[in-house]
Amino acid sequence: MRVSEVATSSSTLTLTGTLVSGVYAGPEVVVLYDRLGKGVSSTVLSHEVLHPKNWPLIPGDGSTLILRVASPAPTFELDQTQLVRGQGAISYNSNRADVTSSLNEPGFWALHMWLHAECDELPEPPIAFGLSKDQANKEYERLFERHWDAGVWPFVRLPAGESRYVEIEYAVDVEHQQRVWLGEGNRRVLMGYDSGHFSFPAFRASEVLALANLITAHPSAPILLLPGAYLSAGETLAPEQVTKWLSVVPGIKTEFVAPIRASLLSHVVPEVQWRHDERLGWINNWAYSQRNPKSPMSILTDADFTFIRQFFGD
Repeated sequence: MRVSEVATSSSTLTLTGTLVSGVYAGPEVVVLYDRLGKGVSSTVLSHEVLHPKNWPLIPGDGSTLILRVASPAPTFELDQTQLVRGQGAISYNSNRADVTSSLNEPGFWALHMWLHAECDELPEPPIAFGLSKDQANKEYERLFERHWDAGVWPFVRLPAGESRYVEIEYAVDVEHQQRVWLGEGNRRVLMGYDSGHFSFPAFRASEVLALANLITAHPSAPILLLPGAYLSAGETLAPEQVTKWLSVVPGIKTEFVAPIRASLLSHVVPEVQWRHDERLGWINNWAYSQRNPKSPMSILTDADFTFIRQFFGD
């Protein structure tokens, strides 16, 4: 980003400028340069876009980007001749905690499905799992927040045959991201993430069904994949299959299975189009998807697409 204007306070820099390369898709870590030419990492706290044309932002789209960035020091002075360099929305943390055993606890499901279960019949989703809102908040602190406060990212790993797995990672850096990975051994490939600046779809409906036949961690585990599986024109998931998964969610009350199922199956986006590419396997046209090789948000390499293709046997 080339900065044209800077406003400073004791704790924040407000930077106005335009993109000159790459893409801006939401808050991320950036490198700022001081008057001595020293690069310092900081964090985008919030942003504003003037004259937006589309999202994510790309160079030459005519937009003006305003970033509010944490000041590295009270006396920091930005060198406006240097570009502000983004480090991307995906960072990594070697300090992680395996919370897969929480799949057996109502609290986990009440938290994970809070947004997806909310509907007219269920204005307070934790009730569907036998919890009050206060109890759900305590579960949030126990299962997630205490780990984040210690600099640790929780994750759930779903074995899918031999050394293969699907992983749901609850990352906290510049923003909270609920990431979905495919892995084999020590290798992982990012399929997408849910956040304020999401990157979905991650799966086709048929891929969710294929994984459901392989995952052994818990019979309800395929539900964790549904938010990232937008249903495009002509795609369906049998309601009775989703009912089967929901009916064995720990703590769920029978009367709420139907409205939650309806919510999960409402992710229909007719504009999403999947096609099979001879080299890359199944790819789509959605601007925010990791599995769109033309998307500026995608961090996947050709080797990653090959891994996905081989994972599903395409």
